[in-house]
Amino acid sequence: MAPTGPLLAVVALSVLCLQGLLRDSGAAFAQTHPPPHRIVHAGEKDGGLMPELPPSGFMPMPELSPSGSPKPFVPFLAPAPLAPFFNNSTPKLSGKCTLNFTAVDKLMTTTAVDCFTSFAPFLANVICCPQLQATLTILIGQSSKQTGSLALDPTVANYCLSDVQELLLSQGASDNLHSLCSVHLSNVTEGSCPVSTVDSFESIIDSSKLLEACQKIDPVNECCSQTCQNAINEAAQKISSKDGGLASYSGSPKIDSCRNVVLRWLSSRLDPPSAKQMLRQISNCNVNGGKMDHTLIIDVENHVHASFYRLIM
Repeated sequence: MAPTGPLLAVVALSVLCLQGLLRDSGAAFAQTHPPPHRIVHAGEKDGGLMPELPPSGFMPMPELSPSGSPKPFVPFLAPAPLAPFFNNSTPKLSGKCTLNFTAVDKLMTTTAVDCFTSFAPFLANVICCPQLQATLTILIGQSSKQTGSLALDPTVANYCLSDVQELLLSQGASDNLHSLCSVHLSNVTEGSCPVSTVDSFESIIDSSKLLEACQKIDPVNECCSQTCQNAINEAAQKISSKDGGLASYSGSPKIDSCRNVVLRWLSSRLDPPSAKQMLRQISNCNVNGGKMDHTLIIDVENHVHASFYRLIM
């Protein structure tokens, strides 16, 4: 049914009112929100700069300076969201630790990100703590090139653990890593293993065979084949019996201490990135009884790194 005359009049009046409201709103918006990049010189009587809107009411293209770059509407960028919370203080080192931190500076940065204050409690067992343990192992391994020792002296170990914490804390890591990851002196000393020097280790172990098994670890099949892990366990068994004692069972404190020594020796023969990949692969095989896919853990870690850098950039 066709609309009646009064109804048409109401519709027409509504359209006209709506057009008027839109026109008034556009004018008000133009007055209260000057277009960005449209800055023109006003007369001297106006006392400086003022925005100018053309009669059309549409936002004009920005004027370009002689250099070809538009004049910015916002003169500076806002600070990064994490800037007030990011600790970039100078670390207070003891000066008594013999570890070569310079050799693993990039690794320390990676560890700080993996153990960032906001992430560490949630990713402790999967990312942060395995990365921290790998860093300690590589630190001792790389330092053994100068010291000849695959373990820290107990009197120095506390200073080194404190220095590691200070360095990581200065780059944004959690201040509770030792407790969160259960880091003890046994993680960096010889523990109950009778072998703690490079010379003594290499006099007992077929070092070329051990290195061949772990030099290029298979990230897909290692958790099943355990090629590198079996070679490490075999070497740990051998050096654990150097003192003439009975062979220890797998998982005993003595075997665990000797296994740490084996990992440090391997870390001394590999460059830090390769050593990190080997150690993380082995630890990933042990996460959730070896049921968690290594590639999934790597993907999670990469996502953490990407999220972190997006926040601080």
